[in-house]
Amino acid sequence: MFRRTFIAALTALTFVSFAVVPAKADAAADIAAAIAANPQGGAALEAALAAILTGAAAGDELAAAQAAIAAAASASPAVQAAIGVALSTQRAAIAATNPTLAASLDTAVAGSGIAATQASYSSGTSLGTDTGSGGTGGDGGDAGLGNTLTGNGGTNTGSTNDASSPG
Repeated sequence: MFRRTFIAALTALTFVSFAVVPAKADAAADIAAAIAANPQGGAALEAALAAILTGAAAGDELAAAQAAIAAAASASPAVQAAIGVALSTQRAAIAATNPTLAASLDTAVAGSGIAATQASYSSGTSLGTDTGSGGTGGDGGDAGLGNTLTGNGGTNTGSTNDASSPG
């Protein structure tokens, strides 16, 4: 009895362990959940959406992108920009292996009419939300004027314009 139970249990485990896990087919629900978790947009939403879009099953990439564009239609500008960045990330991931799909993404984003999504898709960044600083360009130096001395490095043997000069 024990042996039969053990073999039956082992057989059941074997079938379970080799079962194929279906790919997530509902990108729209995943996108909505990511937006709900990050309603202010920003880097966290960009990363979450990029993971969803680049993780779409082969053949479902365009449908996932269209779901993201549909979500952008009713979203805030910050979320729209994050969606554009995620779509840009998706495009970069597939451009080399599937240029036809990359062109389809370009067309879908261009046809969306959503300015913030289009701008961040084109640039790959969420415009206006970067909190880093590029610093100043500097003053360019003083072009040899002021206290900067240039020359041959020799001793100044010329005249001066102070009171000790004879003339």
